[in-house]
Amino acid sequence: MVTTRVPLHVPDGLDLRGEVELYRGLTIEERARLLAAACRAGARMLRSRSDAERVADFFDPLPESSIRALARLRREAAARRRPADLPPRAGPG
Repeated sequence: MVTTRVPLHVPDGLDLRGEVELYRGLTIEERARLLAAACRAGARMLRSRSDAERVADFFDPLPESSIRALARLRREAAARRRPADLPPRAGPG
């Protein structure tokens, strides 16, 4: 298993292992129920806002660097799936 260390601000005294221990052993069904509950809570919070429509319509575009990275990753994935004797497909990205 590959682990990546992400620089996070962790308040002094917070035990992250303890915080996540409950979730580590959950089944996919249990995780799905928690996700659904979080989505319902988010929907309730959104409905409680006077500017709910504006908030729901908000679109945060990807930075150009992410768009380029996604295009590169798609090309690489397509190349791995394509038989070696076929030419690359033309298209965006």
